[in-house]
Amino acid sequence: MAKDRAARLGKKKRKGQLIAIGVIAAVAIGIGFGVYNYMQNPPRSQGFGAVGSAHEHAAFKLFINNEESVDFSLPQYQVKSRFIHFEAGDGNLVHRHATGVDMGFLFETFGMKFDNQCVTLTSGTSYCNDGENTLKFFVNGVRNDMYDKYVLKDGDKILLSYGSESDEQIRGQLNVLDLITVPVGQQ
Repeated sequence: MAKDRAARLGKKKRKGQLIAIGVIAAVAIGIGFGVYNYMQNPPRSQGFGAVGSAHEHAAFKLFINNEESVDFSLPQYQVKSRFIHFEAGDGNLVHRHATGVDMGFLFETFGMKFDNQCVTLTSGTSYCNDGENTLKFFVNGVRNDMYDKYVLKDGDKILLSYGSESDEQIRGQLNVLDLITVPVGQQ
């Protein structure tokens, strides 16, 4: 009887050890997969400086078909990243808090994106160059071909505009930017 009891306890102990080994193996595989996935797809922020390595501000407006199309003062657009964001209910002023952070990353934090061909809103609606309508990017009143790769500088006034606007309409959009006060050199 003592032998049977010892055998049962030995089986339970072995079963417990096998379960523990299985759990450890599963955790190790999970960690290994996570590390592999990270190495294959490093986070977009990997090339950015540390938060606090910069503190710069820029005025920003997005026009689609000559209308301000997104209200960046809404909560869903406020402080979505510590690297770059809108804050304090202000949808006109972008704050960049780390070096190397581009405008494309700002849009990614909202689930949006843009490049030199298209701008895609959170709704999933895309506005793409189609011959009649084009996406245009201006920095300080000058056409700029960096689009999503542009890293804002303190005091910039940035316009992203899609449509078939006339030069006069573009000037009007740029004038809206000029009405925004940008705190240069302030923390």
